Amino acid sequence: MKEEATIRRGARNARYAAIPNHVFEEVRLSMEARWLLGYLLSKPDNWTVVLRDIINKGNCGRDKARRMIAELVELGYAQKEQARDSGRFSALSLVIYDEPFAVEVTESVASLPQTENPSTVNPSTEKPAPANHPLVITDNLEKPDYRSERGASANDQEDRKKIEKAYWKLVRSWPKLDGTPQAKWFDSWLALTPEERIQAAEKRDAWVELLRSNGKDHIHVPGTYFDNKLWEQVPDAPAVSADQPARLEAKPFGKLFGVEVYRNFLTVSPGMISAPTAFERGQIQRGERSENEIYREKLVKQGWGSVESLFERASSGRSTAVSARYNPLCELMQPVRVGSDQWLAWQAYHADRGWRWYPTPDWLEWVYFPSGGPDAVNEFETALRGIGDDDGK
Repeated sequence: MKEEATIRRGARNARYAAIPNHVFEEVRLSMEARWLLGYLLSKPDNWTVVLRDIINKGNCGRDKARRMIAELVELGYAQKEQARDSGRFSALSLVIYDEPFAVEVTESVASLPQTENPSTVNPSTEKPAPANHPLVITDNLEKPDYRSERGASANDQEDRKKIEKAYWKLVRSWPKLDGTPQAKWFDSWLALTPEERIQAAEKRDAWVELLRSNGKDHIHVPGTYFDNKLWEQVPDAPAVSADQPARLEAKPFGKLFGVEVYRNFLTVSPGMISAPTAFERGQIQRGERSENEIYREKLVKQGWGSVESLFERASSGRSTAVSARYNPLCELMQPVRVGSDQWLAWQAYHADRGWRWYPTPDWLEWVYFPSGGPDAVNEFETALRGIGDDDGK
């Protein structure tokens, strides 16, 4: 059967624009930011626009318009530039690109103009135009209250960059936030005192663990965390006396990380396993699955929550603090290449024991396991138990 076209286009006239498809497929941008990028790229190269135009065309509020612009800046589709007129700073503008350039930290876009009508000032021509003909958004009418572009000192600018860098370092590793636009919470971060920012960053992971220990799966977005100062819910760590073991950094899938994984599997009893659901009981009655099959499946998923947390952190490239008393066991660990025969042997061993198997993010090549393979696990367990009781907390 002949397939009919599902995309039907009208006759072309003078009012159309050639825009790369990836602009509309850029999943790192929200739908609103993709619309804004497409809208701006549809304009002539010398098009001049102000914030009010974005608000009117996008049928949105001022804050939302600023967030959309911030997303474009964050991902390199926009760049702030300061023009000069007779040696003095004049219009503040944003240059729009149809191909993103590399950026380290997002610049603030709070200085967009807010007049009702677009400015008629042409973009500065002092700098040569980039190869992909950027669109210029000019601001020569209004500055925000909290910052003066002309009056900011070099130290102020440096401090601002440090604040932004700390923000992105924290937010980009936020649990369950992959692919979500993240520039919109920066104002909440900026409103904190320097001391509060330090505490917010230091206690974030402990706060996530506190939620999970209370049976809560939902992780609040950074804005809620900052505005409500949720890190204050985390009790301060008790003072460490001289006879208490120190804690070391266990890098993702490294030696000490492997020691901590197998310490949990070998010395920590599995947690409570949920009873079969009504659907699962029906499967058992119909002979489709055995009760033991269902139990073992749940044991893998629910048995060792601490291991699940270790794997989740490691998959996102985050380290874990581990008791230093287990560091000597690192000598009993050996690297195993992902996908090798030894790797498959360990995978079968985990399945036999009802243990959660390792995640395999795209970048993972080597993982450390007890030396000697599954057949030598008893030797590793003996050495582990010989160190003494400690929960590693």
